[in-house]
Amino acid sequence: MEWYFPITIIPGIALLILSTTSLILGLNAGLTQLAEEKKRFEIIIDQKINQLKRISFALFWLYMGIFLFLISGMGAAMVENEIQWPKLILLGGVLSMTGAIILLLIFSIKSVRIRIAYLQLKKREHSK
Repeated sequence: MEWYFPITIIPGIALLILSTTSLILGLNAGLTQLAEEKKRFEIIIDQKINQLKRISFALFWLYMGIFLFLISGMGAAMVENEIQWPKLILLGGVLSMTGAIILLLIFSIKSVRIRIAYLQLKKREHSK
C-alpha cells in the first residue's frame, strides 16, 4: 500500500462533512421554527430530534474515518512495507465511512417520510 492512498480520500470525506454540516444547520432551523408551534407538530419535532441525533452520529463517524485514514497514511509512510497495522487502520477507516454513509442513507429516507407527514398535517389544517 502506498502511503498517500488513504490521504487522497480525505477531500471526498471533507465534502461529505460539509454537506452533513449543512443538513444539521437546516435541521436546527426547522426545529426552531416548529418549536414555536409545539402542540401542533409535537410528533414531527420528536422525529426531527431523532434525525438530528442520527446525523450527528454520522458526522462523528466521518471525522473518525478521516482520523483513521490520516493515521494509516502516516503510518505507512513511516514504517516498512512488511508491517500490516497501517492496512488494518485503513480498514477501520473504511468501516467508519461505511457506517456513516449508512446513517446518512437512513437519514435521507426518513427525512422524506417526515416531510410528507409535516405537509399532510399542514394540509389538514388548511382544509379545516
